[in-house]
Amino acid sequence: MVTLMDALPRSFRARDFSVRALRARRFHAAAIAGLICAATHAQTQCPGYVETDAGSAFDIASIIRDTGSPESALDKIRNAVARVNAGGGCAIFRDRLACEETLTLANKAIAALQACASPTVPKNTKRG
Repeated sequence: MVTLMDALPRSFRARDFSVRALRARRFHAAAIAGLICAATHAQTQCPGYVETDAGSAFDIASIIRDTGSPESALDKIRNAVARVNAGGGCAIFRDRLACEETLTLANKAIAALQACASPTVPKNTKRG
């Protein structure tokens, strides 16, 4: 007669589910998750959002998440501002002040992304 334990592959047998083994697996899973979070946080030091003096806010974290990197987000915002400027700027819009506020916000986002997307240069290295 074949028991359930005999039918299970060796890796699923009851001795593998001891409290000690489960704690070790839980610890390893938590350590791996912590390393992934630390690597992600170290990868981008960008602010979550930027804000104008008038109170308008731009969610930088979302655009980085949507585009995949700070560099891609920077390119996307620069292209959007370039299209507005190529089309005649804010003068062509009915609500010119809202357009100017949006462009101010976009320029703040560009500045923030430039600061966090640029690679850091070691102190003893010259750019050039």
